[in-house]
Amino acid sequence: LRGDQQWHDALNDAAQFQSPRQFAMICGFGEVEDVPDLWVQHQVSLCEDFVHRYSEQTGPRYAFDDIEELLTSYNLSLQKLHPPTVDLPASVLEGANFDVVEEQAKANSYTMQLNSEQRNVVEILLSAVYNNAADTSKCYFLDGPAGTGKTFVYSTLLHTIHGRGDDVIPVASTGIAATLLIGGRTAHSVFKIPIDLNATSTYNLKPNTKEADV
Repeated sequence: LRGDQQWHDALNDAAQFQSPRQFAMICGFGEVEDVPDLWVQHQVSLCEDFVHRYSEQTGPRYAFDDIEELLTSYNLSLQKLHPPTVDLPASVLEGANFDVVEEQAKANSYTMQLNSEQRNVVEILLSAVYNNAADTSKCYFLDGPAGTGKTFVYSTLLHTIHGRGDDVIPVASTGIAATLLIGGRTAHSVFKIPIDLNATSTYNLKPNTKEADV
């Protein structure tokens, strides 16, 4: 077959299901001549679920993060494939993208539903966020079996912080985990961490940029 037509046909066939996974497998294991063109031609179907979940502006970035995670699970790196650049719009990078009054209402509603242990966790973490004393611990690990409300605690924290007019970027180690958080993104995306890590790896977040300021 000539060029990438076989890969375009495969993605057209998969447009209704698991498109990002198909894209990752094609890029990782197929001999694709033009990865950016493949992305452009099928971006709508690849991003459809993420646009529905987030927004038309930020959906492509989350879809791209998901594809990066899938490739990482295959021990592959998307950066080696010369991918297209997919960035969040400046409006998202520059500041808050939420309604403070609406967030306050959600924070109040979520807080009322917390049990005593969850409420204690939220109070401790909020204290850590807003207490600037040098001896205040800033690193916490929340553990618990599935179904105990960890994600609900995270959501309560995010709504409460937004309700106070402050911005926050929730970060998770994987794209799947990031989708559970309000506005969640992967650590690789936020901090520009290389996919292939070794003892001398450093993050690629440049100083004096909008991303670094946020």
